[in-house]
Amino acid sequence: MEWYEPEDSTPREQCPCCDYISLPERGNYLICPICFWEDDGQDIDELDVSSGPNHGITLREGRANFAKFGACEKDMVKHVISVEERKKFKREIRNIEEN
Repeated sequence: MEWYEPEDSTPREQCPCCDYISLPERGNYLICPICFWEDDGQDIDELDVSSGPNHGITLREGRANFAKFGACEKDMVKHVISVEERKKFKREIRNIEEN
C-alpha cells in the first residue's frame, strides 16, 4: 500500500482541531504537524462525532486536548512540532460555541 502524499505540500488549509493553517488539503487523512489530528474531513459542524482515524475521540475532545496539552491527545504530544516552530504557521481561531 502506497502512502498518500499531496503534490504540493504547502500548508493552505485549516486544521479542524487546532485551527492552524497547517494542511496542504482537507479530507485525505493527512496528519497535522501542530496537533497530530488525522484529517478525515470532519469539521466543527460535527464536533461530537467520533473520529475513527483519531482513536474514536470527537473533534470537540481533540480541540479541548489541544488547549490543555498542545496535541489532539496527550499521548501524541511527543509527535507534534515545538511551540517555537508553530510560529511559522498562521492560526485563525474559530468559536465552536456558535456550532
